[in-house]
Amino acid sequence: MNIKTRSRFIFLMNSGLVLMLLIGCAAPAVKPEKVNTEITDQFEADLESVRQEMKIPGMSAAVVKDGQLVWARGFGFADVENGVPTTPETPYHLASVTKTFAALVIMQLVQEGKLSLDDPVSRYGVSLPEGDKVTVRHLMSHTSEGTPGQRFQYNGYRYGQLSQVVQAATGRSLQEWVYERILQPLNMENTAPSPPSACAGLSFAPTCERVHAALTGQYLLDINLNPVPGINRDEFNAGAGLMSTVVDLAKFDAALDANTLVTTATKELMWTPTVSSSGQKLPYGLGWFTQSYRGTRLIWHSGFSSCTSALFLKLPEEGLTFIVLANTDLISRNYQAGHGDYADVLGSLVAVTFYKRFVLAPNHSQPLPAIDWSADDSTVLTAISQVEDEPVRDILNKEFQARRALASSLADLKPAIERLASMRAAAEQVARSLTPQALDLYAGVYEFSAGGVFTVSVTRTENKLYAAGPGVPPQELLPLSATRFYIPAGYDDYYKFDFVPGTASDQIDSLILSISGMTFTGRRK
Repeated sequence: MNIKTRSRFIFLMNSGLVLMLLIGCAAPAVKPEKVNTEITDQFEADLESVRQEMKIPGMSAAVVKDGQLVWARGFGFADVENGVPTTPETPYHLASVTKTFAALVIMQLVQEGKLSLDDPVSRYGVSLPEGDKVTVRHLMSHTSEGTPGQRFQYNGYRYGQLSQVVQAATGRSLQEWVYERILQPLNMENTAPSPPSACAGLSFAPTCERVHAALTGQYLLDINLNPVPGINRDEFNAGAGLMSTVVDLAKFDAALDANTLVTTATKELMWTPTVSSSGQKLPYGLGWFTQSYRGTRLIWHSGFSSCTSALFLKLPEEGLTFIVLANTDLISRNYQAGHGDYADVLGSLVAVTFYKRFVLAPNHSQPLPAIDWSADDSTVLTAISQVEDEPVRDILNKEFQARRALASSLADLKPAIERLASMRAAAEQVARSLTPQALDLYAGVYEFSAGGVFTVSVTRTENKLYAAGPGVPPQELLPLSATRFYIPAGYDDYYKFDFVPGTASDQIDSLILSISGMTFTGRRK
């Protein structure tokens, strides 16, 4: 198995489951400061209401003003089953927000002359159909597909290939650079690559293990829109894989604003919209989305994975940043910011809520009008149309559209949720026929040879089987038949475990894993 496939294998198994540029320059201080409690009280109430509407079990959020953490709070539960609440220190998967960290490392290397944005990525061992025409700049700006530079097409897989660029250009992994150039100098002690195997053999491996162990639970929704355990896809590369907290991300944000990670000019280049070969301004810079709303720059990135979502939103001219992390995909699912034909962060209900309370409200002498969002669409639109202040009216219209998108998204989820519910019901029925003695036949360690040796440990607890990969806690295997089990990995994906009997009826010789269209066979040790 080649390195790419081997990496994917490690990722899938784990799913179930800087020196500073200015040596001696300390990270900007991030400490809680006083902020208008009337604003934060209303904002907290708004966010809690939005969390419940989005059916999000747990969420943490923070606001940074002029490099200072001015507000942070957890909402709901990190562990629903055991009633463990979220806090600002709860770690979450960042999904695509990882791209902003990778972009910073790459731009540091560009500043130091270790690579160029105009280098063809084929020079660094990245093989794409477009061949030598694809440059580092194209991958960083999501303009590599088709005729490179011609159009924006968000592609997390291609962005992830920048890990290979960093490795080939420097002889060191991206995770090493992220740790040494960003996490360590900024004292981001609760941020690390995931899964722990991504840190194997590195000095910060214990940090990866600790942060991974503290991760929030990850959830899907059942047929009644209640949370049920799910699995987040777990792989570290330039496109995704960091774990962090809103407090740590506030430190990262402060360093961005203080220009201690890259020069001002480099940062502005990252935040400048890419221009296509035909002269069209695109929605993405280098590692960040960038747009303008009513003359205000919005620099941002969303994160979206099977059981996690995130938003990192900056208003540089206002000195404001909003960070929010959740343990389902529903912050980002309802509008898929930047993943389609448009990229408007104000399609996000949480982003609109932040903008309304921290940008609009402080600049208006009158309280913002209250809208009964539970009323029918015609009544809501009539109420919005009667608002005289045009900026307020416009943001309320955006909130209306965001709420409509959320409702549509939840409705669209129903068929997928029904399929999951049907599979779970079938699993419960099959489980009644499986005795502990039968399940004991499957318990054991299965060895996979895939460019290296990896093992999956299967154990029985009472009438249930559990499978564990390297450094990952056991995940319950749900039975589809006497020999086929599965782990749900999202609304439209699950991992199959087929136990293969040997020549003797009471012996299991091997385990076949079917994961995202790939199959792996492990022999029982």
